[in-house]
Amino acid sequence: MERSIPRFQCLMWRTSMPQKIDGQPCVAVIGGGYAGIRAARDLDDIANVVLVEPRDSFRHNVGALRAMVRPDWMPNIFMSYEKLLANGKVVHDRAAQVQPGRVELASGQVLDADFIVLATGSQYPFPAKDDETSSELSKKKYLRINENLESAKHVLLLGAGVVGVELVGEILARWPEKQITLLDPSADVLKGQYPEPLRAALREMLSSEGVDLRLGEGLRDLPQAVAGEVTPFVAETTSGARIDADLWLQCFGGGVTSDYVVGSLAQARTESGRLRVHDDLRVQGHDTVYAVGDIADLGLPTAFIADVQADIAARNIRVQITGEGESAEFQDPFPHLVVPFGTDKGTGWMVNQDELLDTATVKQLKGDHLLIAMYTDRLGLTDGAWTIGH
Repeated sequence: MERSIPRFQCLMWRTSMPQKIDGQPCVAVIGGGYAGIRAARDLDDIANVVLVEPRDSFRHNVGALRAMVRPDWMPNIFMSYEKLLANGKVVHDRAAQVQPGRVELASGQVLDADFIVLATGSQYPFPAKDDETSSELSKKKYLRINENLESAKHVLLLGAGVVGVELVGEILARWPEKQITLLDPSADVLKGQYPEPLRAALREMLSSEGVDLRLGEGLRDLPQAVAGEVTPFVAETTSGARIDADLWLQCFGGGVTSDYVVGSLAQARTESGRLRVHDDLRVQGHDTVYAVGDIADLGLPTAFIADVQADIAARNIRVQITGEGESAEFQDPFPHLVVPFGTDKGTGWMVNQDELLDTATVKQLKGDHLLIAMYTDRLGLTDGAWTIGH
């Protein structure tokens, strides 16, 4: 006998919405990260939007590294979904299987959707990202690693990309005398097509702070000690050198999970797990399924690009719903990179500018606030409601 699966139309997820009318299309947004909240909110006035997200709060990962070293600041990265949608619904569940027109949740419920936006983002080792669904459990993890860092004498960071460099800056801003070794098998800091002056500025910044920067060598094996815990260990590099430290963190190894896409959607999956999309962000071979942000095989996996792509996908869905306007296509916005080094230092680069960004500009653009106000506004939170210590 076939298993009975609870099914419901998108409209049934709502409480009351007198301004809505029956027959509006359902848009299921899978994932409540940077791309998901943008797409969901942009379509809230024209469709029955259901945002599927297992976590009980939005996690502002741009601020995660500072949350690790500043317990008073840490609550700022946990933001409520309560005011994101005026008409739609946020469902705290996980997508188990997604195919065109159909979303089956881990709870067993099934959502019939006219449009689907896949925005499940990426994973990265803690503390840059945390996969805990509970805000309270996640906060405890950040508090514990803060205590461990405070007591550690020598910190080993593996990976000299943006995360590794920013993490060094946050640690030293809080504990200026902390001994830090930053190790990377690459020949230089910061992978990617960035200008040499930017890399040189980052190397100089690390060197001036007394960081033991070791490039061109990795570890023979990862430390047996648990990452983030204070346990003395000896690590051997590929060159045969010994590093005596008592806490280590991994600053590399991010990836995406897309095994929940099934049927014809699975054919669009690349070896890395990202989904092939057209320039209009529709998944290849599909008219009503979009992929945006880190899961889309288009553009750099950054919060900025995720926001841009979600805006484009939402505009194109609006055109499909209304039959009005012109569709949009993704074009890489001006290349840039802003690298804070704690609250008061940092550097950065913007294309077509000969000079690197100075400290004051980095602080103004990102370093001082880490975009908290931008995302409290995006989530519909009242001005000043989400402040330090909230």
